[in-house]
Amino acid sequence: MGMQSRGCAEARRGTRIEALKLAPPEFIVLSIARHYFETFAEPGAHGWLAATSDALACFGSDRGPRAGLSVLCAVQAMRQAREGVFRFNSARCPACSAWVSDHEKLFLNTLRAVVRGDAAAAEGFAAILCEGNAAEGFLKALGVLAEDCGMVAAVAEA
Repeated sequence: MGMQSRGCAEARRGTRIEALKLAPPEFIVLSIARHYFETFAEPGAHGWLAATSDALACFGSDRGPRAGLSVLCAVQAMRQAREGVFRFNSARCPACSAWVSDHEKLFLNTLRAVVRGDAAAAEGFAAILCEGNAAEGFLKALGVLAEDCGMVAAVAEA
């Protein structure tokens, strides 16, 4: 749905998404996660429906449900570890979705480190993102997400 959200402004919202050079699975994980972020921030928007649709469309009917749920589990594990507000850009707004917030970037950098098997980097990014709180559950959830979304196999083949 290409609508502009209520709080949308043409101001800079982080890093341009192109600058991150996201692989296709990373891009869709970000999109799915953004729908879940919106679900928690604005429950009436029913972002979980769009997250489910994106997961099915991108990962298929066999892997899509598990991939979508693993993104939700990672988002929830992160939410449980954090105390502060998580800044994100709307997946539904073309202007906003072209940017990646600092928090979203930390989420993606943590995921990328998990996929690479770089535990030290993953723990460092997770510590910052989770505000110094215990991040083990978040890191474990990202490991499951990486497997469910076929990201681990893609790195192993490269």
